[in-house]
Amino acid sequence: MSDLKKERVVENKAFNKKEFFAILAIFILVLVAGISGSLVLGVVAAFTGIIFPGIVTYLAFLIPALAIVIAFNRKEGSFLQSFGFKPISWKTVLLTVLLTVVSYPIVLFMDLLSQFFVPNIIASTADSLVGSSPVIFILQAALIAPICEETLMRGFFQNRLAKVCPFIVASIVSGFLFGAFHMNLNQFCYAWVLGIIFAYANRASGSIFTSIIMHVLVNAYGAITTVIMVAKYSAMGTTWGEIAEKERADSSSMMRSLIILGLLSIASVFLTKLVIKKIAEQSNKDAQAKEKAA
Repeated sequence: MSDLKKERVVENKAFNKKEFFAILAIFILVLVAGISGSLVLGVVAAFTGIIFPGIVTYLAFLIPALAIVIAFNRKEGSFLQSFGFKPISWKTVLLTVLLTVVSYPIVLFMDLLSQFFVPNIIASTADSLVGSSPVIFILQAALIAPICEETLMRGFFQNRLAKVCPFIVASIVSGFLFGAFHMNLNQFCYAWVLGIIFAYANRASGSIFTSIIMHVLVNAYGAITTVIMVAKYSAMGTTWGEIAEKERADSSSMMRSLIILGLLSIASVFLTKLVIKKIAEQSNKDAQAKEKAA
């Protein structure tokens, strides 16, 4: 039985409340571990006067968080396979790139919607995020974060949740946790939706590499855009954050943009479902070809 079929079978099983809340408790431990790591680094910085680069601060949060899920991980097969690391074909890779493109209007819509209530967190912190090393910032955002966060959120939480509750519930909850992991309302809104899309993409392909590729592309675009915006507005004697706040103050322009993105998102939902279906079909073809070759 394929991984896709196995995950669909659980949708007919009873909701395991005990396991479900145990997984949520592990997520709280993950946050506590991550925050503790950040606090320890902060204490070290205060006593030594060392100004740690952003990547060190990020890893101080992420490494303890990953340590928690590794400790609670239940191995099924090899260590990497237990987190969903399974090879995919180049055709699936191309479909994954296409999926990222067609689903992106939904991300933009949720991002803009959140800005009616809170500032654009990336724009407002862009200067400190990029710091003195744009290359390291891009490396952190476009490579380290996607691999580590997908291992954490899809490899552990989504996969565990999908075994104890219907897939749609697992995807919504793991998406919610993914949003909460970012610890700000702006990123929470679009990360929640992205988390759901990532979950369905992984189910279709049977591999976590699908969501990693999508996460890499989304973050790479965002990181490169951030570097460009910082350089652009710095040359103008202002900051991206200040410009973003002025744009937020123009409610009529914001509303027009929201309506346009909303319409694009409607089409995006249908295209996203279509491409995910194509990924599932390609995954089944690859599995059949592999069985014949064996």
